[in-house]
Amino acid sequence: MNCCNDFNNCTQGRDCPIRKQRAQEANDAYINRGSWGNVGDPLEDVAATIKGLVAWIAVVGIAGLIFWAWGK
Repeated sequence: MNCCNDFNNCTQGRDCPIRKQRAQEANDAYINRGSWGNVGDPLEDVAATIKGLVAWIAVVGIAGLIFWAWGK
């Protein structure tokens, strides 16, 4: 059964089987989005970011202390 006109517009509104199939595919893709790869835990990302920030602060602080001591 064809429910589309020459311009690929649905002529049956919400009852169109093609529209229902596309909506079901979109819902399945949304529900199964984990199959594209494991999504990381946001808390682990925040912890890693904070650890990286602390490491950079430590490196800059040590470099600053070296330059400060060298200048005296």
